[in-house]
Amino acid sequence: MEKNTARLEAFSDGIFGVAITLLAIEIGIQEYEGATNADLWNRILDKWPEYFTYFNSFATVLLMWMGHNKIFEHLKRSNHWVVLFNGLMLLLVVLFPFPTKIVGSFLGTGAQETAVSFYAAFTGCITLSMMLLNLVIINNKHLVVSEKSIPWLKNMIKGQIIGFIIYEAAAVLALYYYIPALAITFFMWIFWAMLSQDKKESLIEA
Repeated sequence: MEKNTARLEAFSDGIFGVAITLLAIEIGIQEYEGATNADLWNRILDKWPEYFTYFNSFATVLLMWMGHNKIFEHLKRSNHWVVLFNGLMLLLVVLFPFPTKIVGSFLGTGAQETAVSFYAAFTGCITLSMMLLNLVIINNKHLVVSEKSIPWLKNMIKGQIIGFIIYEAAAVLALYYYIPALAITFFMWIFWAMLSQDKKESLIEA
C-alpha cells in the first residue's frame, strides 16, 4: 500500500537538520584586542566544554533522527494525533541546542552540576515525547504498514522507557556527581544505536 507520510517526514527531517545546525552556531571566538598566536591557542583549548557538548548532542540528535526514520518506515499514513505528538517531539528536539549551550557554558564553573542535570533531564523529555508518539501509533494500528510492525514498535517503547529512566536518574546523579552523569549521556549513544535497529538485530527483545 502506498505510504502517505511524505510531507510529515520531510518536515520532520527539516526540523532535525535545523536542530543539528543550531548546535554549532554558537561555537566560536569573537575578535579581541591584543590577540597573539599563543593566546588564541589557549582560548581555543579553553572552549573544550563546548566542543564536547556539541559532539555529544550531535550524536544524540543523529541517533534520535535514525530512530524517528525507522518509526516512519513502519507507518503508512498519519492522523491528527500522530501529527500532534510528532510536533511535540520536534518542539523539544529544536530546543535541544539550549541545554547543550548551558552545559558548554557552565561546565567547569560552580554551576556545572545544575547544567548537567538540566541537560540530562531535557534529553529524557525528548525520549518521553518519542515514546508517546509510538504509543499513539500502536493505539491506531490501522496506520501501520502491517501487523508485523507492532512488535518492533513495542520494542522501541520498552527501550524508550528504559532510556527515560536512565536520563532522569542521571539528572539526579548530576546534582552530586556531574562527571558520571555526563558520561551516562555520552554512552547512551550505544543504547540508541542498538535500539533503532530492526527487531531481529536489537539487543532488547520485545
